[in-house]
Amino acid sequence: MNNTPASAPTTSVQNTFDTSLFAKTTHNPSFASLTKQFSEINGLRDYCIPVNPYFPPQEVMDKLQERIAFALKYYPGSNESIAENIAQFSGIDNPKTIIAGNGSTEIISWLNSLFIQDSLFVPVPSFGRWIEEPQGLGIELHTYRYEDAQNQYASPETLVAEVKKSGARNLVICNPNNPTGSILSRAQILQVIEALPELDNIIIDESFIDFSGEEPPSIKNDVANYHNAWVLKSLGKNVGLHGLRMGFAISNETNIAKMRKHLPYWNVNGITEMLLHLIKDEHQAYHDSRLKTIADAIYLSERFEELPEFTVYPTHSNFIFVKLHDEINGTELRDRMLQDHGCFIRNCGNKLGSSEQYFRIAARPAEDVNHLVAAFKQELSILRNINNSQTQSEIV
Repeated sequence: MNNTPASAPTTSVQNTFDTSLFAKTTHNPSFASLTKQFSEINGLRDYCIPVNPYFPPQEVMDKLQERIAFALKYYPGSNESIAENIAQFSGIDNPKTIIAGNGSTEIISWLNSLFIQDSLFVPVPSFGRWIEEPQGLGIELHTYRYEDAQNQYASPETLVAEVKKSGARNLVICNPNNPTGSILSRAQILQVIEALPELDNIIIDESFIDFSGEEPPSIKNDVANYHNAWVLKSLGKNVGLHGLRMGFAISNETNIAKMRKHLPYWNVNGITEMLLHLIKDEHQAYHDSRLKTIADAIYLSERFEELPEFTVYPTHSNFIFVKLHDEINGTELRDRMLQDHGCFIRNCGNKLGSSEQYFRIAARPAEDVNHLVAAFKQELSILRNINNSQTQSEIV
């Protein structure tokens, strides 16, 4: 890994990007919208979406390219057949405990619509879909805020006590949490599930768990033993192709059968099916790509420690969660990083339990991290000087 910091970016891309797009969604605008459907890239670098940049191998992409016409021309297979490929790739014992979705967000919508009734408990900040959609469906939302003083971590004992106190009938835990990067061990997650047998549903969102360490603390092969538990997985980010929309859930066979009754028969497209077939045995390549991505996250965290304006929280994923000191406006910094350096970053000001002073920064290869940190140093220096000048003017 190249640890030599890059010099500050010198090429300006000022006034290229439309920052009003940030006000049109509670998620960040898409890369496509910022680049006018990929027609005007203008040096844009994506530090917003946490994704695996080292997978699939090139030979897999070549085979996909060769066969893509067939994937587009013919109907895909059944959800059950696609689940078998997922099980083989992901190391899940029983394919009948899996249901595939058009991205993990489709599964979230089915869970919110079919299974989560009455009330829901979510530690925040969290993935926005677990907050906004239930509220839109009239589900009563209960929250517990991760604290700065606890490094954005909450113990299983705390979570269980808060859920019981709230009276909520359902629980969602992102593990590791998105956007904070905090994590519970496998034993701790099972402790929570076993302490709350009275809940209707306990959903463990493991979308980023493959980047938590060499041996991820997944409960993927435990969850089917419980009547009320689900695990959610995001394949698109894991395999570096989130534009394809690949996700799945794991639960006991009864829960899976109930959800399957409501899913469209061809809810997963043919390109996704073909990719899953091509990668189902690529276990070593995937493992190597995970370790490279984890190393990138460690390097990103280390480089951010050079920036005194940020508090960097411990992370167990392929992103870091940082807090900007209050004297600098987070939204202004985000916009300057985009306009002046082409750095597309995730400001968490539109997340419940967060503010514009918090950022989630996706891990990237060292060269891109060096570019980002150099750009931050340049913009932070400018903003410090502006603040100092304003302070001096007020004194005078």
